[in-house]
Amino acid sequence: MRKPLMALAIAACLAMAVIGGLLPILQGWIFFVLALYLFATEFETGRSYVKVARRRWPVLSRWIVKARSHRWAPRHLQEFDDLTDPSK
Repeated sequence: MRKPLMALAIAACLAMAVIGGLLPILQGWIFFVLALYLFATEFETGRSYVKVARRRWPVLSRWIVKARSHRWAPRHLQEFDDLTDPSK
């Protein structure tokens, strides 16, 4: 039951990201990052997609590592970085 609900939550976040991209009031990138996090932590396919993206765009990987060490970073960002690290 958890996987279908997570897939629904990811789809809702992606829809909100698209709506947020069109409306100046709503910040769409926040929902995109949330969808990416849920996709990578819940599904093996998501992890492999994020690993490929981090290999292809090293600036994304550097940004994630830099954000992980920030004092306001959530503790789940460490888990996200460990799961999607392209060197592992």
